[in-house]
Amino acid sequence: MVMPSTGFSFMSDEFDGAAMPTRRESAAKPVQADITEQSDIAEPRLKQDMEQAIAQLTQGDFHRKWDSVKHFSRQFAQWGDRPIPALIAALERHIEVENTENQWFLIRALSQYDRPVVVEALAHTLITTPAEDIQLEAIKSLTSLGNSAIATLTDLLGSHQPLERQILAASALAKIRTGATIAPLMSVADAADERLRSIAIEALGSFHDPRVTLILLRALNDTSPICIEAIRTLGRRQDLLTEIDLIGSLQGCLHHADAAVAPASSVALGRLGSDPAARALGQALTEPLPTVVKVSVARALGWIDAPIATAMLSQAFDTAMPVVMPVVKQEIARSLGQTRSAQLKTQAAQPLIAWLQSLTAERLTASGSIPTAISTASKTAAEADTFGLKQAAISAVARLGEMAAVESLIPLLGDDDARIRMNALSALKQIDPRSARDKVLAYLDRGSDRGGNGGEQSPDDADEYAIRFLQAQISTSLEAW
Repeated sequence: MVMPSTGFSFMSDEFDGAAMPTRRESAAKPVQADITEQSDIAEPRLKQDMEQAIAQLTQGDFHRKWDSVKHFSRQFAQWGDRPIPALIAALERHIEVENTENQWFLIRALSQYDRPVVVEALAHTLITTPAEDIQLEAIKSLTSLGNSAIATLTDLLGSHQPLERQILAASALAKIRTGATIAPLMSVADAADERLRSIAIEALGSFHDPRVTLILLRALNDTSPICIEAIRTLGRRQDLLTEIDLIGSLQGCLHHADAAVAPASSVALGRLGSDPAARALGQALTEPLPTVVKVSVARALGWIDAPIATAMLSQAFDTAMPVVMPVVKQEIARSLGQTRSAQLKTQAAQPLIAWLQSLTAERLTASGSIPTAISTASKTAAEADTFGLKQAAISAVARLGEMAAVESLIPLLGDDDARIRMNALSALKQIDPRSARDKVLAYLDRGSDRGGNGGEQSPDDADEYAIRFLQAQISTSLEAW
């Protein structure tokens, strides 16, 4: 949100040191035309009392200031609106020196004056201070002034006002967050200035009001920052799923030209979590979209713990390159590993187990190559992708805790890469330490029978060497159990 310049003057054209009525007085009689004259003829003693009272608001400890602000409120009837210029000036001074405690008391004193210049001063303080307690007190003060404060801020939104004042008013209304602010914020939702539109869309998104829905949908066609803000808001509106084609609107944003918009849309669809949302995300995984978008789509699908989401992830994991690249499959594996439903864990593990088994089959049938314990050669991009996918798949089946995965993990104890061997060992221990160790020993026994069965099977020399090497590596890993 863009903040206006801190050099903004509250009294440049709204107030010129003139006396103004309090809220209680304004309800009883109209504001007099020449209130400046009242201030000019004020008795010296009265001016001295006001100056002393305002000084006491910022002097002493907290309790003394608290007593002073209560005493100050009791003297309104006597002083009228004369203290306003001095209170605003004191507030500006303490904002400059960042004295938040004194700002707090001065805001409380000002909140008892229902005047446009006070509203503007409180609004400016609200959107420029980084202190949360000051923001809350300013919001409380503006809210206590009621509709008159909103009316003043609404007037500042008018096209006849300087742009910085419009931004000031919109920012203040955005923070008040009451139903009465919807209409004035809607009035700038289509403003020419992008900053005003952004403030309005962000604030309107917090209201579940039928008038706001169409504005949010229109914002999907606005500039990227505003579009993203609308997407984030709509992603929290599950109540709209039965009223409008929300999924279709967000699905279209997955193909947005700006690379930052599509991931935001995938997150929104994942949060909505419905079956149609899962289907829209699943379809995107096999569509011609940038890899970074597909990664975010796979991640979002992992949040939807439903059969359709698991099926879509499994289908995409089994899809070959270049439709689904290895880096996307890594994210798919992670998402499958996050499956929480016990009924879906077996289904989620199946494509991962099948892929791990295929790695062992490829290794044992590779012709003419003798594996080495640890390769020191630089890894190609393909090898790096395979390594990352191995790690992701191993971690996923470990989290799922499926005993069916043990048989596919055991051969990885003999992988060329020590990191994969350690990951496989850790996964086996995580699934079931005792049963997994027994299965490893049984696997080694089967391998020994195959290698020395008197020719019952006839692997060629390379095959036999690979099997024996794998056995040796697994035995070594087993020692670390």
